[in-house]
Amino acid sequence: MTTSTLVEAAPSTTESSPEPINLYKLGMLFVVKCRYWTCRAGNDANELELTADRIEAKALASFGSKDLLDPAKTRKVFQQLEKKARHTLEKHSRPFAAANAHFVPWNSVETVIGELEALKIEFNVAVSQFIADYPCLHQDWQNKHPEIPDGCYPLALGLPEKFSLSWHAFKVTGAPDLTAVEDIEMEIEQRRVHDQQVKLMETNLEEECQQFVEQYVLGFRKEVAEFCNQVISAKGQVHGKTLNAIRDRIDKFHSMNVFGDADAASKLTKLKQQIAGLSGQDLAQQPDVAAKLSRACQALKNQILNPDSVSQLTGRLKRRVVLD
Repeated sequence: MTTSTLVEAAPSTTESSPEPINLYKLGMLFVVKCRYWTCRAGNDANELELTADRIEAKALASFGSKDLLDPAKTRKVFQQLEKKARHTLEKHSRPFAAANAHFVPWNSVETVIGELEALKIEFNVAVSQFIADYPCLHQDWQNKHPEIPDGCYPLALGLPEKFSLSWHAFKVTGAPDLTAVEDIEMEIEQRRVHDQQVKLMETNLEEECQQFVEQYVLGFRKEVAEFCNQVISAKGQVHGKTLNAIRDRIDKFHSMNVFGDADAASKLTKLKQQIAGLSGQDLAQQPDVAAKLSRACQALKNQILNPDSVSQLTGRLKRRVVLD
C-alpha cells in the first residue's frame, strides 16, 4: 500500500491584474437558433364533436392539439439535436443576459464552431431524411388515426422552410458612432434625443457586462464549492471517479478563468497538486489522508465563498469593465 501525504494549503492573497476588462478581447457572444416543424396541429370544435353549449363553456385554447406524425420518428429527433447544440454551447460558455446569448472565451471559440458545424450537418441530414420519409410517415400515422383530416398536413414542398439550425456570433461593444448632421437645424433636436438614447443604451450594456463578470466568477466559485461539498459529505473517502471529476473541473476552471480570478486559481492549483497520485482506494485505506482532504476542501469552500473576499473581487472586476 502506498502511503500518501496531503498538506493543507494556507490562504492565498494574490491580487487580480488591474488591466481593463474588454469582453470582446476575451471572447465572443454566441446564440444558437433552431426551428423545426412540431408535426402537430390544433384541434377544432368539429373534430371534437362539441355541441354549441360545450363550445361556449370551453375556451378555444382548451381544445388542445394532436400529433400528425409519429413523435419518436419526427419531432423528438430534432428536439434531441437542438438539445445537443445548446449543450455544446453551454459546456464551453457562460450565459450572458443580453440577447439570450452565451459568452465563449477565445480559447474555446474554434471548438464551439467546429462542434456546432458538425451538428448542423447532422441536422440537415435528418431534415433530408425526414422529407424523404414524409409520405410514408404521413400514411402510416393516418392509417392508425383515420380521424385526422387530410387538410391538417402541409405539402411536402413547403417543409424545408420549416427547419433550420444556425448559430450567430457577435462581440460585446458600445454603440456605433453616429453619422453627423450637416446644416439641418430641424434635426438637431432629433439628434440630441438620439444621443441620449444611445448613451442610455451604452450605460445599460455596461451594467449588463459588469453583472455578467460578477456572475461569471461567482458561478465558477460555486461550482468549486459543489465538488468540495461532495468530498466533505463523504468525509474525504471519495471514489476514484470523483477524484478524476475534481481534476477535470479544476482544469475547466483554469481554461475558463478569463477574468483572472488568481486567488481561486492558486487554491485550485494547490488542491490539484495535493490530490495528484491519490486514488479512491488510497483514501479508503488511509483515513488520516481522507480526513486531511475533507478539511482541505472545507477550508477551500470557506475561502472562495467568503462574502468579503467575493465582494472585493467582484467589485474590482466590475470597475475594470470597459466597452470598446
